[in-house]
Amino acid sequence: MKISMIGTGKVGSTTMYSILEKGIASELLLIDINHELAEGEAMDLMHSTPFYRRTKVYSGGFEQLKDSEIVIISAGSAQKEGETRLELSERNAKIMESLSAKIKHYSPEAIILVLTNPVDIMTAVVQKVTGFENKRVIGSGTVLDTMRLRSMISSNCSISASNAHVYIIGEHGDSEVAVWSEAKIGGVPINQYSLECKKPDKCESCLGGLFEQTKNAAYEIINKKGATNFAIASATSHIIETIVKDEKRVLTLSSPFQDIYIGYPSVLGKNGIERSINLRLSENEKAQFLNSVEIIRKQTRETLNSL
Repeated sequence: MKISMIGTGKVGSTTMYSILEKGIASELLLIDINHELAEGEAMDLMHSTPFYRRTKVYSGGFEQLKDSEIVIISAGSAQKEGETRLELSERNAKIMESLSAKIKHYSPEAIILVLTNPVDIMTAVVQKVTGFENKRVIGSGTVLDTMRLRSMISSNCSISASNAHVYIIGEHGDSEVAVWSEAKIGGVPINQYSLECKKPDKCESCLGGLFEQTKNAAYEIINKKGATNFAIASATSHIIETIVKDEKRVLTLSSPFQDIYIGYPSVLGKNGIERSINLRLSENEKAQFLNSVEIIRKQTRETLNSL
């Protein structure tokens, strides 16, 4: 399994390390406009291979994308302090356009995973330029947001994060929606579980607070350390492992939805997205999700028309 990464900044390099740890690739290729950076990261990763599965790790140019089964894109302008993900669209769309043309030329059979923000819109750009089936052009969507919220519920309710089942859907950004109506802890609806809380009358506001923390987490981390990298790397390697092992996991990827890409639960396998999962949203959640859809649709149209 050959996996290639375009963009070897904090996100790209940390993601490749996470993939290397999982032992799911035989080759890892790193590409970056800064060739020395890519070469240095490849050397550093290669020196760690004795501790993991034997893996060929190297840097190179776009012509070496040939035979890549999965191509990950993390290249692009980083989100600045106080800047929304949607404000990144114009700057990053041109970068995606150029990279997509190269991927199409050198690796026409690959599955493409987009990490670059705003991820829903950038995924649509990549799909349009490559012309690939939309099932094999996917974005990281709200996978990280969902896992962030589960981790916060885990900490707050003193339970394992693996037993906190809740989705965040919609834009990977300010209009995202927490689907509390479908949320469960250990198979128990979260509102029922909340009755066992020491302060059940405050549980609803507490959960709302956890969601707000989740939604603003990236901004806070960027303010404190300049970029997010560990959690998105873990989320990405989880997505990649799902594809490689054909796990059929349900993940809130940037998936095809009507005429756009947006974060929604989808079944992921070795050939990409297989199908979406229908959620029974409350009326309020449905209205919020449709609002997020319209925000993404408007920005996607404007971005695609600018290409």
